[in-house]
Amino acid sequence: MLRAAKFRIYPTAAQEAFLWAQWGAVRECWNMALFLKKHYYRTRGVSLDLINEIKPLIARAKKSKKYAWLREYDSMALQESVRNLNKGYRAFFERRAGFPHYKSRRGPQSSYHCTNVSVGPNYVRVPKMEPIKARIHREVVGKVKSITLEADAAGDYYAAVLWEDGLAEKEPLKEIYEDQVIGIDVGITDLLTESNGRKEPNPRHLKRARKALRRRSRQFSRTMKGSRRREKARRRLARAHKRVANARTDNLHKVSSRLVNESQALAAESLRIINMMKNHHL
Repeated sequence: MLRAAKFRIYPTAAQEAFLWAQWGAVRECWNMALFLKKHYYRTRGVSLDLINEIKPLIARAKKSKKYAWLREYDSMALQESVRNLNKGYRAFFERRAGFPHYKSRRGPQSSYHCTNVSVGPNYVRVPKMEPIKARIHREVVGKVKSITLEADAAGDYYAAVLWEDGLAEKEPLKEIYEDQVIGIDVGITDLLTESNGRKEPNPRHLKRARKALRRRSRQFSRTMKGSRRREKARRRLARAHKRVANARTDNLHKVSSRLVNESQALAAESLRIINMMKNHHL
């Protein structure tokens, strides 16, 4: 059975510099593939296949003087960026996401690695780098399938690990008792209401943190563009938003764990919460 976990990593200054350089290479491959896809369609009316026609160009580009620097980084990470772009196009045509856009250094950064990867008691290992110090808070037993290295807006680094534990997946229950089924109605005022009448209050994390966020936002707006103080203020603001997001996620995990432990089956209405928020009478 596949399992996944995200671990905090602590790269050295040299590893941090290499990570940002590698993410730059990943962005370059994404942007190059997106440019070729758009350019050929606009000028020749031809829609190039990202996997079969554009992805092989990465290996050819590495042989040129202009893109020889790409050889310094994990080839699987570079190829995965084109696969991700292909997924982005598919999601766009299926109306599940917007049109893919060029990536910049200021956005989220990540790179995918699936060969020569491993996890130790206090480190993760990926190609082209020495082991990176990590806080392994969950035991990883089995074959590691992939490691995705990420950086968030607050300046923290993470490794998302996917591994196969060798255990068989649990089969669904053949018989479910009616009194062990809980219906869930998601709301705005309350987080959710259960069919047994129990209501889960909405903790309103953002509302409680509004004062701190407003203060950090003012501090950021008063700094000069391009200055070191502005970068520090930006990270402090991002960290404040991150605390709110972490509190919200933690609460959702606690509620979902309670519901799963107390019932055999859950039933919920298929709806989009964003549409409910547009109704100002709710």
